[in-house]
Parts: sequence; C-alpha cells; structure tokens
Amino acid sequence: MLSSRSAAVLAAASTVLLGVTACVSPSTGPGVPPLTGSIWELQQIQMNDGTLLTANPPQNYTAEFAEDGQVFVKADCNRAIGQFTEAADGRIMVSLGPTTLAACPEGSISPQFLQALNNANLYFFQNEDLFIDLKFDSGTMQFSATPTPALVGTLWKLQQIQFSDGKLLVADQPDHYTAEFLEDGSLLVRADCNRGRADFTTTGDRTLQVSPIATTMAACPEGSIGNEFVQALGNSGSYFFQDGNLFVDLAFDSGTIQFSAD
Repeated sequence: MLSSRSAAVLAAASTVLLGVTACVSPSTGPGVPPLTGSIWELQQIQMNDGTLLTANPPQNYTAEFAEDGQVFVKADCNRAIGQFTEAADGRIMVSLGPTTLAACPEGSISPQFLQALNNANLYFFQNEDLFIDLKFDSGTMQFSATPTPALVGTLWKLQQIQFSDGKLLVADQPDHYTAEFLEDGSLLVRADCNRGRADFTTTGDRTLQVSPIATTMAACPEGSIGNEFVQALGNSGSYFFQDGNLFVDLAFDSGTIQFSAD
C-alpha cells in the first residue's frame, strides 16, 4: 500500500492529491520527464513521523541518474557513487557505494539524505518535480531538475582553485583562464598570456585524467595564476557538476577547480 502518498506529497508540494494513491504516474511516457538527463536538486524530505528536512541550499544535495545505471550523489560536503535500477511501474532501487567522510557544517542533512536514497522505493513526477517514496511507507523526497551540463563542447571559464591546505586562487579575469574539452579527446587551455594543449580521458564514474599540458612560455603579468592553473588542471582526478558549474577534484584530495560555462 502507498497510503503515505497523499499526505507526503501534500506536505512536500503543498498540492492536494487526494485519490492519487491508487494511480501512480508512469516512469516513462508522453509528458513525463525522464529520470535521466537532469541533475535533481533536493528540496525537502517529508518523513511520515512529521519530521521535515529542508535542503539548504538545494544545490548542495543532488542526485544524477545516468543512462548506464550509475547514480552520482552530492550530499552537502560529501559525495557518493552508486547503482540504481528502475521498473516500468515506477519502482526504483538505489545502492550507494563508498561515501566520502568529510565533517559537514552544523545543520547539514547529509546523513539523512544518503539514508533516504538507500531507502528509495518508488518514484513519480508532479509539476515536473521528482518525488521518491521511501521503503516501509516512511516518507517522501522531493527534487527539482536542473539540466546536466556537457563536459565536452563547452568553453569552461575558471572561477577559482580551492586547495585543501586552505590556499584559494581566484581568477580575476575568468576569460583569461579557460579549458575546452573536445570530442577527439583534446584539451585546449588558455592560461592567461599562454596557450596550451593536452589529451584527456574520462570514465563512466567521472574520473578525469589529463596528460602533461604543453604550453607557450610567455612571461605573464605579475599576479597571473597561469602556472598554478596549468599545474592544477594537469593534476585532475575526477569531475562533477553543480548548479551549472563544473568542478574538477584534484588527485590526492589536494583541492578543487571551479569553472563556469561560457
């Protein structure tokens, strides 16, 4: 029985859904958004004991379901990769793999979000939002969609490089620090007054490897972060998207590069 549906969705979406519990929106079909192809930002988790967990901000709690059956999850300051399966009747099972174990700030709902995803049971759509009912009739998650950016074919402009030792490098002119990943596996780089080229490879779990970047050797103005940018990009380890931006985590958990799309 899905008796929680009306109460959960009423609380989560502030919409009257009386009588919907016996009629589940199909997982595919005309007018129904696909589960894949979007980054789903958590809005809230309404538990059936009355507990309401609100995602603040939503872009810190995301799930991205890929065509190959993988799911990429951001849970505040932590990330996880898992597997999911879905059925034509809207049933869904999620099995998350190892999760990073960073200590998130006070007020984070990272543990509850990860636990809820592992308890996913059935999904449906309303007003283009995704709702996932949890096992044991225990609650409902509500998500809103944002398009998944494309790594390839976008000119990515550097915003900043945050190193794990606390050092922060900010691009005062993002147009002068760019990365463009091409279909043929080439990477074109602008590092302030220099240009560079390398090869890159990616895998299904979002691993990103960049070969040594060959660059011109012009002397850039004082304050340039061109050398640091090239070094960091050559140390790429994996990538993910958040709020339309590209983030590249560096190898050895040494930092993260943030880009915005042109």
